[in-house]
Amino acid sequence: MTARHAPDARLLSAVLLGVSSGAILVPLNSTMLAVALPGVADEFGIGANAVSSLVTLYLGAVAVALPIGGSIGDRWGHRPTFLVGVIGFAIASAVAALTGSFELLEVSRVGQAVSGALISTSSAALVRETAPDARRGEAFGLFDLLVSTSAAIGPFIGGVLVGAFGWRSLFVLAVPLGIVSAAFVGIGLRPDAEQHAAAKQRPPASIDVPGLVLLALAIVAFLVALRSDGATAIAAAVAVVVLGAVFVLVELRRDRPAVDPRLFLERPFAAAVAGVFGATVILHGSFILVPQLVERVLGQTATVSGIVLLALAGVGAIVAPFGGRISDRRGRRLPVVAGAAVSAIGLAFLALPPVLASAIAVAVLLGVVGLGNGLTSPRQAAALESVERRRVGMAAGTYYTGRYLGGVVGASLAGAILGTQVTAAGVSEGFTVLAVVGLAVAVVSLGLRGRRRA
Repeated sequence: MTARHAPDARLLSAVLLGVSSGAILVPLNSTMLAVALPGVADEFGIGANAVSSLVTLYLGAVAVALPIGGSIGDRWGHRPTFLVGVIGFAIASAVAALTGSFELLEVSRVGQAVSGALISTSSAALVRETAPDARRGEAFGLFDLLVSTSAAIGPFIGGVLVGAFGWRSLFVLAVPLGIVSAAFVGIGLRPDAEQHAAAKQRPPASIDVPGLVLLALAIVAFLVALRSDGATAIAAAVAVVVLGAVFVLVELRRDRPAVDPRLFLERPFAAAVAGVFGATVILHGSFILVPQLVERVLGQTATVSGIVLLALAGVGAIVAPFGGRISDRRGRRLPVVAGAAVSAIGLAFLALPPVLASAIAVAVLLGVVGLGNGLTSPRQAAALESVERRRVGMAAGTYYTGRYLGGVVGASLAGAILGTQVTAAGVSEGFTVLAVVGLAVAVVSLGLRGRRRA
């Protein structure tokens, strides 16, 4: 692919905007749908538990499909994989907007998730390939700014659209975004003739179907174990251990594994995946704790709750490019460790009962957590640059799988701590646990590479 690698190359290009406009489809359609669930339930005459499947199906399907998306990108190229993903996402969204059946709406959400997995892995690979080497951290920081901002403002956008046009408008929005993204990337990012010729001479990479099936089954069993109790949870947990062990044994014997367990012998990659897992435990745990605190305990409105949460995601999105720029000059380790430590300090203060009595104080401290999160934006660059180019799709799929599984764990953990009755003490306990997770993230991030020596 044609890319400019001079140190002064312009980062905010049409290609980066096209890749980012496709990448925002995945988090945007995850966060903004929350405000539409009551309307969907009313139209189809179903309960809250049934309509929540639109969220769990989406997250679960993305987690399962991410490694598959990475393998497809490595096999057929990340540019065509990205284009198929955004076009597929647009088609699935159009079906969701026009459907008269809740079952077909669920199917379309799975279609969005599978297409989103292709987008997520290939977009990360495209940013890595097209960014100048000396400014790769800054490029990922800018990419994180654009993607994180969409996740932050998703509930606000969803509320405006649902209030004005109904829940179907949320799915209509994804159609032009997908078309614009495909146009920018399809026209602006041409395959490099020399790389294309070299690729034709190499034998095509095979797709590890047995490994992908085993991994998908292990992830499904993990999700069942989290969402179940009693004998079902125990059986699912045992299945996770068995399937995981078989998966590792199978992958170690394959020349082109779907997820190479040996990747985790590379300390920077293992540290990055563990770090993003813990960071999303914190993020999604906070997304459960804060609205419950603000609305149930403090008696404020959902609008206030959304504004308070905006401090977390919004500050992080703004700071992300600066974290990337620092890492280009000082190495990936310094800003990531410092950012994780700042987040842990903010979470520790959020665990104090007097702080939880004020929505303003909670917002300020969530801004501190967001500041720390923004500084950790080089984590993704650290993960992908630690592997060779031919395996970057697999590495991206593994990295994003860790991110989505962390989100599921964080939401489930916060819900389990709160229980059936929300209290300030329960919220305090939840933030205490998240502060410990934040400290663990800072420790594991010490495994990232420091400043490169001449």
